[in-house]
Amino acid sequence: MYAINRLNRPILITPDEVLFHAATDHSVDARQILQNIIIAEERIIAQAISSSFYEEFIQLKNKAVNIANQAMILNEINNSLVAAGKKPITKNDLPIGTIINAIEWITNNDYIDLWNRFLWMLTAEAVDMITTVPSWLRHTAQGQQKNNPEVIGGNGQNAVTGDRKDVQFKIDIQMQERIDPLITRMQQWICERKDKFPKYTNPCNENIKDGVSVLRKTDWVFNAYENPDLNKDCIMNTIL
Repeated sequence: MYAINRLNRPILITPDEVLFHAATDHSVDARQILQNIIIAEERIIAQAISSSFYEEFIQLKNKAVNIANQAMILNEINNSLVAAGKKPITKNDLPIGTIINAIEWITNNDYIDLWNRFLWMLTAEAVDMITTVPSWLRHTAQGQQKNNPEVIGGNGQNAVTGDRKDVQFKIDIQMQERIDPLITRMQQWICERKDKFPKYTNPCNENIKDGVSVLRKTDWVFNAYENPDLNKDCIMNTIL
């Protein structure tokens, strides 16, 4: 999947790839997704696959257009577009300096298997989770405003924005029951093929359970300061 990377730095995933896998509505604003990719990858994915492996993967999956490779990249993109029944682009659509993100740049089949089996879905989930709060409470010219549509989907069904508890619940469940177990299962899968991923430097644990996170539930903490009387001991211990 060839896509222009508009973040001006190598990344693993593009907005279209997030929309393909994440449990989102098809009409989600791609820019909203784009602005959360870097945080999601640096916050979750780089730690999940180790920094050195992450750096290698993003370098492999991104190519900057220059004078020497412009014609080659244009040809590969157009071949892909034609095969998908889409209109080809021209040289003017691919100026020098443009970064193209594509799994097609990667020739290592083991890396492709990792991407298709785990990493694509995991990264999409991470971006979706990080996007939750910015899409719920938007920074506007009038200040912070809750996104609260009266109707979504054009089907006449009324819908309102989830409140803080809904948002907290989604983030907790997404991290605890979807992202964390998938990370654990992916790490086990990588460790079983450790010789194929030399840049992966996270420790391998032979006692790890299939798809079950035993290290933690979540790094996100809610309501820590809402009731000082109930939480004063916890707060004091944290400060001390």
